Amino acid sequence: MAARLRRSFLTGLLSTLPIAVTFYFLWWVYNWSNNIIGSILRAIDAEPSRWLLPFLPILGILATLGLLVLVGALANNYVGRLILGAIERSIKTIPLVREIYNAVQQIAHTLLGQPEVQFQRAALIEYPRKGLYTLCFIATPKVGKNLSPLPEGYTVVLVPTSPVPASGMAIIVPTADIIPLDISIEEALKYVVSAGFILPNNRAKQLIEASAVPPNPSN
Repeated sequence: MAARLRRSFLTGLLSTLPIAVTFYFLWWVYNWSNNIIGSILRAIDAEPSRWLLPFLPILGILATLGLLVLVGALANNYVGRLILGAIERSIKTIPLVREIYNAVQQIAHTLLGQPEVQFQRAALIEYPRKGLYTLCFIATPKVGKNLSPLPEGYTVVLVPTSPVPASGMAIIVPTADIIPLDISIEEALKYVVSAGFILPNNRAKQLIEASAVPPNPSN
């Protein structure tokens, strides 16, 4: 009986937690926008109608979205890139702020599906030793043609680190030792950013079973 209650409690918690966190985030955004709009109105000594007060935070959110679109449009032209580049270089001159900025930048690129490096697919390799498997991204297949005297049959893969995938390292491995995964790059990146907590939907079994793949007979 106790085990059943515990299982029901955990199931209910897992079911309601994402909803609760989502609503809490929306509530936080609403209050944050309300505080910003209130500060602006107090600064200009304006007093809106009482019926308009509940809608002011929504106007603030819309204004923020409009600002983001404006910044995005600015970043797509030459002058805007120069301005944003100068701001970014200034931020990266501050020691502690630089590390925070780089981490947030990489995570944002990852979560928004805009990785700076385009990989061909996700895969697994035995790393850092035999019997342990690590997720990687295939970067350059058939690298032997470009890195003479390296023989044919090798591939460059990126082994990412959590939670910033771009800080991983490139490794040249035998192509025959690579285990391709039937998941998208975005799903694999979310797995890395979440430190393995977010497994691709309906793909967790594949990631687990891949570790049981027998070694290549040619090794």
